[in-house]
Amino acid sequence: MGMGMQIAGVFLGLMAAQQARKAAEMEAQAYEEQKDLAEIQAGQQEIERNRKLRMQLASLSTSMANQGTALGTSASTEALRLDEEKMALADVSSIRLMGQVERRKYSLSAASSRASGQAATISGFAKAAGSIYDIKTGASTV
Repeated sequence: MGMGMQIAGVFLGLMAAQQARKAAEMEAQAYEEQKDLAEIQAGQQEIERNRKLRMQLASLSTSMANQGTALGTSASTEALRLDEEKMALADVSSIRLMGQVERRKYSLSAASSRASGQAATISGFAKAAGSIYDIKTGASTV
């Protein structure tokens, strides 16, 4: 009866290790999906910021036209346009950087989950191998 329990324990340990590996892989896949979503979100934020720039430049052009001045024909209107473009460029750079940071964070989390799953599998096999040795030698694992 004791040997039967040891054999059952070996198989249950192997099954637990496989389940831990599967759980870690599912977690890794969730992190990969989050990474993809972070990339999409950063892209959408960049598009939105560029849209706001175009709207601001159009508003500035309309305002200057109402005053009888065309955008880009004087130093002050050109300075306003350049300032708006510089702010937008800085914002887009920040959006891209933060997007890269988020994607990297999720990539590292996914890799960590996969490594955890591999460690659980190796640990389970090592414990099973130790139990099999104990079964063969007749030693008690308790």
